[in-house]
Amino acid sequence: MADPLLTAAEFSAGTGGKIAADDPRVQKLLDGATRAIRRYCGWHVAPVLTETVKLDGPGGSLLRLPTLRLVDITVLKEGGVDQDVESLEWSEKGMIRRRHGCWTDRFRGIEATIEHGFEDADDVKQIIQQVVANAISSPLGATSEAAGALSVSWATTAPGVSGGLSLLERDLAVLELYRLEKAA
Repeated sequence: MADPLLTAAEFSAGTGGKIAADDPRVQKLLDGATRAIRRYCGWHVAPVLTETVKLDGPGGSLLRLPTLRLVDITVLKEGGVDQDVESLEWSEKGMIRRRHGCWTDRFRGIEATIEHGFEDADDVKQIIQQVVANAISSPLGATSEAAGALSVSWATTAPGVSGGLSLLERDLAVLELYRLEKAA
């Protein structure tokens, strides 16, 4: 699994130390928010890492890798046979074009070792910061509590929802910039 997008220490610093990095809720919530964002986006987003992926062959001249920031292709195999990476035309957005011929149409027919991801994704880190802080501020789903003249209100995690991890519409709008196209 890729490195975390936001560490417990960074989260704690983002709260001005009001929530300690070693609070037992923090790491679980950070992990959950990170997984939710990566699942929504369809790839790890950040940091830059090297990984090997198996892909279904598209059968045409264009192959889409599961990334929106391709740094390098180190190995590419089609049907288990090494391909000449230098002869391929590829874009930073993760598309590889065959100049001659077509890619296989076999399921799991392509294996690629790639270096990809954004060096940082501060806007995504901020979403995780907000989502986790909201979840911690109302762990049981309460939005307010009153005792006599004292009244305390907590934030909701989404419109009409309190407690838990929720990505708001504004978060999803930012994440769309990092989201892979969904296959038809």
